[in-house]
Amino acid sequence: MIRNILFLVLLASLGVLLFMTTKNTSSNLHSFAETPLPPVSSFEVERLHLLNDLTQEINAEGVTDNVSLYYKNLKNNYEVMINADRSWIPASTVKAYVVIEAYRQKRLRLINFDSRITIVSNNVVPTELEAPDYQPLRAGVKATVRELIEAMIAQSDNTAYNTLLDVLDRRNITSNLRRLGLTDTVVGEKLSLSNEEYQVDAAVPGRQLNRTTAHDLGRFFDLLYQNKIDDAPEILNIFKKQKFKEMIPALIPPELIIAHKTGVWSPYYHDGGIIYKANEPYLLVVFTNHDDATTVSRLSKVVYYKSKDVLGASTSKWSWLWFWR
Repeated sequence: MIRNILFLVLLASLGVLLFMTTKNTSSNLHSFAETPLPPVSSFEVERLHLLNDLTQEINAEGVTDNVSLYYKNLKNNYEVMINADRSWIPASTVKAYVVIEAYRQKRLRLINFDSRITIVSNNVVPTELEAPDYQPLRAGVKATVRELIEAMIAQSDNTAYNTLLDVLDRRNITSNLRRLGLTDTVVGEKLSLSNEEYQVDAAVPGRQLNRTTAHDLGRFFDLLYQNKIDDAPEILNIFKKQKFKEMIPALIPPELIIAHKTGVWSPYYHDGGIIYKANEPYLLVVFTNHDDATTVSRLSKVVYYKSKDVLGASTSKWSWLWFWR
């Protein structure tokens, strides 16, 4: 009898304890449910959408390990980065960095843009394009520093680039980049040299392998856009003369003004710069080693329209659930 009474008392005590625990838990859950979640800005939602669409397209094309991308919305100041700090052989995008060192030396009166430089034979190499806008650069030809700069950017002239490395001293180019905070870029070697010329160049002070990242090239153009580099408007006008259109510009409206620099050296296809979209300019840099310019142009189209749907049906298995897994 006593044992039964004790059991009933214990059972009642457990019931009271369970009731109080349930009540407190319910109260806590109710309180948690009433706690407002921090607001998510419309820009963050837009950024996540774009990141998702770009990731889907990269996966759909099977180039996950072959792409670095940096994007910055210059109106709303948000970024999208995919492997943006991966180090790359820059191909001809390296020429972009040479321009700002030339302008720095001009301001210091170390060089004169109207000075005529004689082209020497060991700098004459095959180049991507020889447009009628610029004279062919052959041994013995004289060209002004200004002509060399414009030919190096607009038609990606390798002879102009090699000559400017001698005029400016490549060590100065990399040092200037460090002053600007571009710490992952090196400008240290000439382009398209023969084996014999390569051995000669290897002994030049400052000779290193050229390297850069999509992030550094993006920050380079951002500094120009924000006018944080002297003579930025004039420099950007040179980049707007770029003649190669098969990558970033290829699948977006042709009337767009774009200040950019390409780099092609199979399998590398790179492009990066400022796209002056009406009311919403942005930066885009895409580096690839997929040996296909259309990878860059397709990603550029996704960015411009902020939707992968403009490319048609995707074969990607990813969905919006990708973000929340």
